[in-house]
Amino acid sequence: MNDTLIEETIRRYIREYDRYKKLTDIVSGICQSIVQKNLTVRATVQHRVKSPTSLAEKLRKSIKYESVNSVFEGISDLAGVRIITYQEADRPKVVEEILRIFIGKGNDKIRIEVKDRNGNDGKYYKATHCQVALPSEYLTDNFNLRNTTCEIQVCSLLSHVYNEIEHDLQYKPRKGNLSKDEKILIDQLGLITRSGDITIQRLLEATNERLKLQEGEFVDVHDFAVRMGELLNLGELFANNAGLLYDEFLNLKLDSPEIIISELLDKDETLIGVAKYEYDKLTKYIASKNINITIDQNSSDLLLLVLLRKKAVTILKDYPAITENDRPSRLLRIAKIYKDMFSEQ
Repeated sequence: MNDTLIEETIRRYIREYDRYKKLTDIVSGICQSIVQKNLTVRATVQHRVKSPTSLAEKLRKSIKYESVNSVFEGISDLAGVRIITYQEADRPKVVEEILRIFIGKGNDKIRIEVKDRNGNDGKYYKATHCQVALPSEYLTDNFNLRNTTCEIQVCSLLSHVYNEIEHDLQYKPRKGNLSKDEKILIDQLGLITRSGDITIQRLLEATNERLKLQEGEFVDVHDFAVRMGELLNLGELFANNAGLLYDEFLNLKLDSPEIIISELLDKDETLIGVAKYEYDKLTKYIASKNINITIDQNSSDLLLLVLLRKKAVTILKDYPAITENDRPSRLLRIAKIYKDMFSEQ
């Protein structure tokens, strides 16, 4: 790309920079909710907007762009978010949730690129790239973001370390080509990454086994998910939708399994028994009213129903009106449906 086109592209990009920054802020916030509230997996979220200097450097090395518009159509990571999961096994779950929440450009399917290299050509890069746009409910006050896309990269913690080092040394060498020793050591790092993912998985499994034996107040949402998942015989599945529920339990001062059982169950009742009874009752009501919501019996939704049996009115009076398309208020929508069912009985 010649210097004149590069300068013109950078001028336009500087004018639009704030728009891309706003997009990354919104997408990053949604991704935080995905890992912390919806899935309750151990993960961190990073975001950034490509700097004008970095974009100019990339364009100087490229011959594929022939116009300013082709740059903005062709470069996928002007706005970028990265979700870094502690364990590789959580990557597919995160990607599935991204597909559920976001849309693709022009309301098309989200463009996905899985980059799983298991030593082929000396590469161990493992990540899933999703090119997403915001659905309509997030555009109410952000019309200028319509059809502007953001690249979400999902990878494990150790893959992130390998990716950063390998990319920095391989594609941004300070001077000259990589030496034989450098290539060997990068290859060794890739092998360590593969074995390290297994070690992290086993470590987290051992941590969960320890948490199951604890008593008293929950330490955090992961402790909540492990102990309550054990009591409901759901195991790791309980973590689905557990983040917002955990916040609500803390708000109601139901901060330990012992207090939950004492406050929410009557004499001779069991947690599993009440949960299944409430699930059957509410799902039949939802079907009879053709309500567009799904109660997931393989998730923390079961504990939510136990909570609603005694606390639905208390929960709802603390919150404003709920709209049909307000995704973050799913817990509150279920609470309102439960209250309506109870009122009709």
